[in-house]
Amino acid sequence: MKTASLFLWVLRRDLHITWRNRSALGISLVFFVLVSSLFPLALDPNPQLLQAIATAVIWVMALLANLLSLGQIFENDWRDGTLTQLFLLPAPTSVVVAAKILAHWLSFGVPLLALTPFIAMQYQLPSAAYVPLLLGLLLGTPVLSCLGALTSALVLGLEKGAALLALLQLPLCVPVLVFGCQAVLLVVGGASAMPVLWVLLALWLGTAFFTPYLCTLALRQMY
Repeated sequence: MKTASLFLWVLRRDLHITWRNRSALGISLVFFVLVSSLFPLALDPNPQLLQAIATAVIWVMALLANLLSLGQIFENDWRDGTLTQLFLLPAPTSVVVAAKILAHWLSFGVPLLALTPFIAMQYQLPSAAYVPLLLGLLLGTPVLSCLGALTSALVLGLEKGAALLALLQLPLCVPVLVFGCQAVLLVVGGASAMPVLWVLLALWLGTAFFTPYLCTLALRQMY
C-alpha cells in the first residue's frame, strides 16, 4: 500500500470510528464548555475580573479536555488488536501514527475552536482578543494532540495509565499554555502577538515532525 493511500485510509477510518462513537468525544467537549461556563457564574460579575481570567481559563480547560480525549488515539485499537495489524502493514509505522494524530485533532481541536468564541463571550472579552485567542488555539491544539499521542504511547498497556498520562502530559503542555495566553495578553496590552504566534508555530512544526517517530519507538516496545 502506498504511503499516501495508507495515510488517508487510516485518517478516514479513525474519523469514521470517532463519529460512530461520538459520545466519547462529546464528553470532553461538554466538559470544556460546562467547566469554562462555571467561572462567570461563581465569580463576581466584574468585567475586568472576567477578562483577566478568561484566556487562562479557556486554555487550561482546553488542556484538561484534551486529556479526556486521548484514549481514542491508541488505546481502543490496542485493546482490539487493530493496532498490531496496522503495524504489520508494509509501510512506515510513523505514517499510521501521523494519520491518527491528525484524526484526533480534527475530531477534537476543530470542534473546540468552534466552541471557543461562545465561551469567550461569557467573559466579555474585547473584540481585539478573539483573533489572537483563536490563532493561538489553532496553533496550540495540534501540539496538544501530538504530545498527547506521545504520552499515550508511553503509558499504553500500563496499570493506572490514565493517572500517569496526566502526570506526563501536563508538564509538557506548559510552554503551549504560556505562549497561548501571552498572545492574547500582548494584543490586549497594545502590543503585537506575532512573536508569540511564531513560537507556537515552531512548536507545532517541531512536534508534528518528531512525534510520529517517537511514538513509533514507544509503541514498538509493546510488540
